[in-house]
Amino acid sequence: MSVAEFILLTLLSFLSSFLLSRAIARNIRSPMLMGVDVHKPNRPHVPKIGGLAFTLGYSAAMILNWFMGGGVAGLVLIVSPIIAAAIGLLEDVKELNPYVKPLLLLLPGIPILILSAYSPYPIIPLLGNIRITIIYPVLMLAAYTVVANAVNSVDVLNGSLALSTLPVLILLAAVSWIEGGLSQALACIVLSASLLGFLRYNWYPARVFSGNIGSNLIAAVITTVAITARIEVVTLVALLPQILNEFFIIVSMGGLKSGKSLAARPIRVVGGMIVSSSKLSDPITLVRLITSQRPMGEADVSKRMALLGVYSSILALITYLIMRVKLA
Repeated sequence: MSVAEFILLTLLSFLSSFLLSRAIARNIRSPMLMGVDVHKPNRPHVPKIGGLAFTLGYSAAMILNWFMGGGVAGLVLIVSPIIAAAIGLLEDVKELNPYVKPLLLLLPGIPILILSAYSPYPIIPLLGNIRITIIYPVLMLAAYTVVANAVNSVDVLNGSLALSTLPVLILLAAVSWIEGGLSQALACIVLSASLLGFLRYNWYPARVFSGNIGSNLIAAVITTVAITARIEVVTLVALLPQILNEFFIIVSMGGLKSGKSLAARPIRVVGGMIVSSSKLSDPITLVRLITSQRPMGEADVSKRMALLGVYSSILALITYLIMRVKLA
């Protein structure tokens, strides 16, 4: 792929996402497709399928990439994310059982299994390649569920999803490029461009929400890149804030439960500021921890979440360099 083609696909994804986000913000009014912005005093209703914009922007660019010779990696980077996004759209329209959703999110891993687009020899820092031929496919399928729930868990504030995952995508793009995974690097850059186009309408005060369709797509792209580029451990480190956030939520809630079914809330809004709950029994979340010292504005909390993404991505880069030294 030439530099001109790379730039063209990136611009296509950005402009498509930007224009579609604007169209969704202006035209979607169906109650079934609207969500409530609970962190605003007037609790406005906002279209909750804004993720459709960057899903289409990403997909269009990656389909063109595949026609230009994207290969097997390019194909699974289209199919797996689209399957995940479709599951997310289903949940946006109809609430899924919290025990059924994890099972459905195993499906995006099926194309990788069918096309054998993986290696059961992950690279571990200081150890090098390890052989887990039998268990790797199981772990790979489970990874889609784990990452999808982890990424979705940070989509709680205006701009928080895009800001917290952009550093991860940029890091994975660089590492994939170094490792020779051009389709994987392109996928990360294209998705980053799509997220920037979407962020114009998702930033505070948001005119569109990402919805499960958006968070599922991002999670599936990240997981597929990690598996096909063989950078699983690097990705795991980069996603530590998201994974730990989901872990704390599950533990503090006593298992897999829908947050909508809980009366206890980890935060509350007072005078337009987000205030951490003082009750020890309330769920532990990243937002609650960030605001535990003092009340903060919604935009400031989202920026802190982005900063955590930068920190974890730096740790992931260090992890990658350690792996390179060992393999050398």
